[in-house]
Amino acid sequence: MEIVMALVVGVLFGVGTYMLLRPSLIRIVMGFGLYSNAANLLLMACGGYAQEAAAPFIGESTQLHMDPLPPDIVLTAIVISFAVGALLLIICYRVYRDHGVDDPERLPSGAEG
Repeated sequence: MEIVMALVVGVLFGVGTYMLLRPSLIRIVMGFGLYSNAANLLLMACGGYAQEAAAPFIGESTQLHMDPLPPDIVLTAIVISFAVGALLLIICYRVYRDHGVDDPERLPSGAEG
């Protein structure tokens, strides 16, 4: 199962990098979203299970329990990435509405006039 998770995280980071390199503001925002999801999945995969140590708040048990800290961190990261993604989409919309283009190469530089 670790190999599958590693492949999925690698594919998400690869596709996110590809999206960041495309000349479109929307694709750049989607690339950041894929980076965020890949990082969250990586945190969840690295969290693992408590094999020999006692799980927090449970004590000694014969079952495997997951460490509760990585899911809490990931939940916080999901909320933050949602807010950042919404802000970036609003900025992309305003740039497109003001300039009529979403290609960063064709936007005016601001040095003129």
